[in-house]
Amino acid sequence: MTQSDLGVIGLAVMGQNLALNADGRGHSVAVFNRSAERTEELVSRFPDRRIVGTFSLAELVDALASPRKILLMVKAGPATDDVLSELLPLLDRGDIVIDGGN
Repeated sequence: MTQSDLGVIGLAVMGQNLALNADGRGHSVAVFNRSAERTEELVSRFPDRRIVGTFSLAELVDALASPRKILLMVKAGPATDDVLSELLPLLDRGDIVIDGGN
């Protein structure tokens, strides 16, 4: 399985659009949302795109080429802190996490 170039966590309007934008510019994208239904809906709505749905943070991390580049599009505050506390132990030195939430 080919590994994706970028990971997007959080598939509300902005996360979905950023994933689609990256795909449209030639990057394969692995996506994760805490609600599996939102992940499934995005992937099924765009079957011709290089968007890979994942259903856990570990699966997202495994789907990414190293060094991993992850865009975090989660509501600011405790939600972001919770995702980061689960995500960071799965990453390696040199991986990049960009917090794009507000």
